[in-house]
Amino acid sequence: MPRPLLIRGGHVLFPDGTSRIADVLLRDGRIAGIGDAVGAAAAVGDEEIIDAGDQLVMPGLVDTHRHMWLGSLSASSSDVTLFAYARQVNEELGDGFTAEDVYAGVLWGAVQAINAGVTTVADWAHNLGSDADIDANLRALHDSGIRARLYFGGKASSSGDYSRYQAQTRRLQAAHAARQHNNGRIALGLALRGPSMATPAENAEEFGLARELGLPISLHAGMAGLPGAVDQLGHQGLLGPDVNYVHANEFTEQEWRQVAESGGSVSATPSVDMTMGLGTHPAVGAALASGVPVGLGADTVAYGPSDLFTQMRLALAAERSRANAEPIARGEMPAELRHGHLAMLDLATRGGARVLGFADQVGEIAVGRQADLITLDLSTPHLDSFDNPVLAAFLGAGPRDVDTVIVGGRILKRRGTLTRGLLEKARQEVSRSRARIRERSL
Repeated sequence: MPRPLLIRGGHVLFPDGTSRIADVLLRDGRIAGIGDAVGAAAAVGDEEIIDAGDQLVMPGLVDTHRHMWLGSLSASSSDVTLFAYARQVNEELGDGFTAEDVYAGVLWGAVQAINAGVTTVADWAHNLGSDADIDANLRALHDSGIRARLYFGGKASSSGDYSRYQAQTRRLQAAHAARQHNNGRIALGLALRGPSMATPAENAEEFGLARELGLPISLHAGMAGLPGAVDQLGHQGLLGPDVNYVHANEFTEQEWRQVAESGGSVSATPSVDMTMGLGTHPAVGAALASGVPVGLGADTVAYGPSDLFTQMRLALAAERSRANAEPIARGEMPAELRHGHLAMLDLATRGGARVLGFADQVGEIAVGRQADLITLDLSTPHLDSFDNPVLAAFLGAGPRDVDTVIVGGRILKRRGTLTRGLLEKARQEVSRSRARIRERSL
């Protein structure tokens, strides 16, 4: 187990949204104590001390939808719609990926996430054509130290080969069940094509496999120009609490009712949703209004930013823009503003944990939860506040402000620098991979 840690004297964000200066004790990979004098009350002298003075201590961020293999293709696409993007990135660049490229992309993607304060990620893996690719993806997640749910999606460009996907899924589950060294950090799920990309018969087969194996499901749905996904699943009797819908921008009121009644969840990716034209607004407000659990995701760093601070702020701006449109159209000043910074922060922590099925493990600072925490350096001018460090962090924080990242009690970033040689190793891997990708594209 990792060495006990005492995070001393930071502004601790509590589950009710308030913050106060307190100590947080971490033992055996979990939060063992919180309070003004927890150090004096619980310490036995073997803790490593982290001085969190002038820092905000908060739960690690939870990203509910990210294609991790795309880490090596950061900022490789822009100004194109979904299908052009898929041709440029998934096919022209991704189809040539070897297992070594998968490992490098996922490891670099994990570095991007960890550096930005993301401690848990939903890895929607849809560029895994071979068993070696699958093993490389799992190994990269493990080596990075991040907590993850790997949604296995095979290889998008060969997704019609269902028998191969079924065999790979069964092998993956068996291999994962036999692997004990990740201490439960990595869980499995299935990334399915869903009605937008597959026939009803294919959906029935793929959903049947997921449920036979007891694996949660994630699928893209509710994107502009691809309507009716939830209705189709409803007609087939495939809705359920194990289904996560990514995007959901264009769900009808009936579809929202069906998702709510069936216990499904939603992942909103505000930056990609709005800039790629997947919908006019992210699904955050509609999900909250319908009582559907919703979390945030960066989606693809090939097209958008890698941090959730950006997604939180954009989600709030977009939701208020949507809600304010009606009174503004009447020439009126809105009488009230819907939602607030704490609601959006909750989506990136507890909300994300609920979406991924980790609500009893991560997402808030509470005794007994996994020791997944981050600290933000509040000493910089742009994070100064009159009396509200949480609001200051929401309004201005970014990856460079993340001082410390801890997952399962292990320090992955300290004093603004990734630990264990992770950055150097990942940079070497991604440099070699990018050279191979460029050579293939000539």
